Amino acid sequence: MAVTPQRIKGVGGASQRIEGIGGGFDILTPDPSSLSSYDVYYPTSMTNTQWKVQRVVTSVEGDVGQAEAAWSLLGGSTQRAFTSQLTEVYYASFIAAPDRNDAMYEYNGEMVRASVLDRSSCLANRLGVETDKVPWEKDSPQQTISYLRNNTNNPKDVVQLSVVQRKIEPPTEKGFGSDELIKISQQSLGNIDRVARVKTRYRRGFDESTGKRIIDGIEIVTTYRVLDGVAGVEMPTSTCKSRIRLTES
Repeated sequence: MAVTPQRIKGVGGASQRIEGIGGGFDILTPDPSSLSSYDVYYPTSMTNTQWKVQRVVTSVEGDVGQAEAAWSLLGGSTQRAFTSQLTEVYYASFIAAPDRNDAMYEYNGEMVRASVLDRSSCLANRLGVETDKVPWEKDSPQQTISYLRNNTNNPKDVVQLSVVQRKIEPPTEKGFGSDELIKISQQSLGNIDRVARVKTRYRRGFDESTGKRIIDGIEIVTTYRVLDGVAGVEMPTSTCKSRIRLTES
């Protein structure tokens, strides 16, 4: 259960949190500068396209229970897909990135606008629910998204995912990627907060048999303990690696 962080009296009697001890990351009041970009950016050619996603867990290290909980809360479809390393299949759509300077990158000598993942549509498809059941704050850099766990109608089963730290590798000929620290909140467990770092790295190619565009990727999800709203990001509790392939529909 999340515990309210203790506060101390600073100069002039102001309350402030004790932070930065042992390399921890404050997930309750994160520094806005921790979000180096507004979102994760994908190649401009993916705008207004849909892709078939195939993903499979390839290895799990550390606390298997923590790894499975994070995998499930981030959208994992069935327990068997995690424990038996079955291939999970769903669809992901991409839309134009906001009209922002950080969404622009150079391609063939010209500046083009990147695309972004439609997080609501993708998570809804993975969960097997309608998109309107997965509200997404796409105009916020935290990209907060919510859903009802187990597809119930009980407000206490709401799970909320918010990005509190982000670094990206913009699209180039060599590939692209991202590193997001995600706060996972569960109302049913007293607003307990978990934290998972999701790192991805992609490279583009073509399916030799069909000629369709493909994107092959690796995802690494690392979990950490959270104490008093501070995540111990120097001491991971588990690591889950997955292989991902996107094929243009």
